[in-house]
Amino acid sequence: MGQGQSKSKLQDRSDKPRQRWSLRRRSRHQRTAGPEAGSSQSAPTAGHGAVGGSEITVENPELLQQTQKPQNETREEEVHEGEPQVVMALQSRDDESPGDDPNDIVTEVVTDETAVLPIRQEDTSIMAYRTQQEGSNNRTYNIGPQSTVHIYEWSSSVEERDGLNTSSFPLEECQNALKLHYEQEMGQLHPLAWNQDFMMKTDDIFTDVDLLLQSPQGGKVNRKPLPSVTEALASRSDCPCPRRVLIEGQPGIGKTTTLFKLVVDWSKGDNKALSEFDLVFCVALRKVAESQSLVDCIFDQLLPEDATFDETDLEEYLKTNKNVLVILDGYDEWEPMESHDISKVLCGKILRDCCVIVSTRPSRTSDLLKMMRPDTRLEINGFHPDNVSTYVHKYFGDNVPKAKRLLEKLESNFLSTGITLTPMFLLLICLLWEERDDLLLSDRLCPLYDQLILYLVTRFCVRENIPFVDEKLPPNINTAVLFVEKLAFDGLMRGKLIFEEDEVSQGSKDVLVALVNLGLLHKQPSPSKLRPSPQYSFSHKTMQEYFAGRYIASYITGQNESMGRTLLEESFGTVRKVREMDNVLIFACGKLGRKGSVIFQYLADLHQKDLEPLEDDFYTFYDRGIIIKDWRKNTKLDSLASREDYLIFEMKSLFTDTPGVLFVYQTYLETALLCYYEWGYIDGFIEHFMRRKVIQFSGSTPRLCSALAQLMKCKPFCGVQHDVPSCVTKAQCNVSKSDYGSSQETGIVIRLVHTRRFCLGPILDTLGACSSIVELNLRQSCLGMYGPTLTMPSLQLSRQLPNLKLLRKLVLSWNDMQPEDVRLILPSLESLKVLEELYLSGNSLYGTGDILCNILPFLSELKIVRVFDCFMTAKELRQIGRSLVKYCKNIREFDFDENHVDLQETQEILKILNF
Repeated sequence: MGQGQSKSKLQDRSDKPRQRWSLRRRSRHQRTAGPEAGSSQSAPTAGHGAVGGSEITVENPELLQQTQKPQNETREEEVHEGEPQVVMALQSRDDESPGDDPNDIVTEVVTDETAVLPIRQEDTSIMAYRTQQEGSNNRTYNIGPQSTVHIYEWSSSVEERDGLNTSSFPLEECQNALKLHYEQEMGQLHPLAWNQDFMMKTDDIFTDVDLLLQSPQGGKVNRKPLPSVTEALASRSDCPCPRRVLIEGQPGIGKTTTLFKLVVDWSKGDNKALSEFDLVFCVALRKVAESQSLVDCIFDQLLPEDATFDETDLEEYLKTNKNVLVILDGYDEWEPMESHDISKVLCGKILRDCCVIVSTRPSRTSDLLKMMRPDTRLEINGFHPDNVSTYVHKYFGDNVPKAKRLLEKLESNFLSTGITLTPMFLLLICLLWEERDDLLLSDRLCPLYDQLILYLVTRFCVRENIPFVDEKLPPNINTAVLFVEKLAFDGLMRGKLIFEEDEVSQGSKDVLVALVNLGLLHKQPSPSKLRPSPQYSFSHKTMQEYFAGRYIASYITGQNESMGRTLLEESFGTVRKVREMDNVLIFACGKLGRKGSVIFQYLADLHQKDLEPLEDDFYTFYDRGIIIKDWRKNTKLDSLASREDYLIFEMKSLFTDTPGVLFVYQTYLETALLCYYEWGYIDGFIEHFMRRKVIQFSGSTPRLCSALAQLMKCKPFCGVQHDVPSCVTKAQCNVSKSDYGSSQETGIVIRLVHTRRFCLGPILDTLGACSSIVELNLRQSCLGMYGPTLTMPSLQLSRQLPNLKLLRKLVLSWNDMQPEDVRLILPSLESLKVLEELYLSGNSLYGTGDILCNILPFLSELKIVRVFDCFMTAKELRQIGRSLVKYCKNIREFDFDENHVDLQETQEILKILNF
């Protein structure tokens, strides 16, 4: 019988295992689709009363021998004229719940070892929902020596059934409790775990974080900036009802703060999209215990202990209501377990109708794509320069001079790039600047965290009146720091971010007290009601990664090279492990001196051993647009990423993202480059990883762009001979050598595609230092999406292009450039005497045809020009066509499709070209 149903009338039966079947008699009348159609709802329990018609239970043992057929097989009955055609189906009771058709009849058969029961039921008006066993309208019929039929009746109203499931749940009480929690705990933030007195309102410190909406449509990916996460919940053409949202972003970029803002807005009723949800649950996955159900997590993290409803009440409510938003924050901070409720929610095994939002670092994105199949993907990019200024002023409040001096310092260094675009790192800079306005600012992470630890130790020593001279740690603090380094490292190796009290007190109670007072560990209540002892965690995952990196650096420094290598092999034995623990290695390199070479040699060896098969495909993908090999069939690559990443991929449009398997290769290069950058010796990256002399990245982060800008300034980068790209002939190389310098300086290829907004600034300013660039591909890099300062990146680019005298291929397609941007860039191309390929598609070139014609006499080597979808008129295109024929004798392709021309005008232009 159904779960929760009374079994009093079955107790005298055989105790042998019974197989339960549903014998469904269904009219072939057309059913009307409704919200319950196809539902697999669990049956109502006895506690909620009878619902929806009548149930017949048949007790007979031999019935299966007479009627049993393969599951879901149907048997046609005789059809009488004037009667509805009826089908008898023998089905497992657990297969599905009966529908709401009044012409359904369901019979439950329980085997028992008795006589045969004739299969015939004349009454087709009986509903099929399981219900209570006792009541005034319930009936029992004896139809044989050892055979009985039990009939149970209940209301047939769907609305009444739903009401019985939900009306008893105190929805308003639950809403009020959640809203109070969000306003108190998330509306008032304590961003500094070591200083609970420091508090900021979410509305005061939250500035709009740039979000990119990725809506896969075949091979095409549209990127659209959004003002907030809630905009992604609105209906759109490719997804009328978004229900599964994946948010990804780099460490400290503002994922958690963005979600806090979302739930606070819901609690205040400030957002129309959020008002559609009756309940919103924001669960921190780092606090989820292995033994907890989802409802347990909700009660432990969000609801008061004295609520009048319990876990069972909430669970029943969630099963029958779809106006619920479940937010799972920090998937990268949780160790997945297939049997856990969290995994079931992500896979759609439970709460399928609820809306789910999940946040994660990019290193775990591929796992989530496989599990949850999101209909919406968002990427948080961090602040743009205006946000930085707003944030700094809000932090310092009335102390305007202090804020102004910091902004001046930042502007002279790296305001528009690097760590200042990451909200958490900018907060730490503001904190340290508040203490010392002679702060040494750097675009590297390790020095920032070093100064933060120094600040915490100084603050503690002053408070406790402990001598602290020449930045040498007092003995007790040094002991605590050494212990917490090992704790951080061991925890990350085991996927552990929260520690029990007995784990952190192993060093002694005094060490634990010191770590908490220093602010290195944060004390929090236990989610377990059986073991209510406190738990401890680092203030942020990056803090734990920092101390784990310190442990690696200390270990390598204190051991010989062989022991250091062994530690790396045991801890980072696969490419996938390197990608997942990238920040730990980056911090370790920042702390190491000359012995950092152990890490770099290991990364180079692992690259050669596991990634070399991908190298050719990686560097030819953006040139040829296809992957040659099917990496799904290569079992040797299991250590790189999940099997979901091994995609064979054709670049059918210019918007195509990097295929998963090649993205694995790219992220490994990113980790290696940032390790060198943090170490301070970036030339080594060229020696080990850039023998082809090609810079190629998709979706570059601000930190990566800072590192690339430094890389482009390196003398070794300009001095290594490069294999001549396919677009450059030997004759052209000779021209380059004689006219523009030694061939030793030719051959740099730069491909930076899908670059995030506000990231290219330092790279554009550095282009002039790489005069030997032969290919510059900035496709879909937001060159024209800067709001009021529309022409800023275009102006930067136009100032550097004249220096690239060896440039043969320039790709500026799909950058949303406006005519103002194009008018700045086109005249700067006059100096590119050997330019062969020019790609301008996907930008607005309306009214700029005359400028393009004016520069063509200087570009006699042009072979390919593409102005696809550029809003150009037939008059402009005819003018360009004549100039190409007159001045560019080698022209072989002029792509002007999808412009404002009709068929006749197209034929006229083709006649002018006469290819």
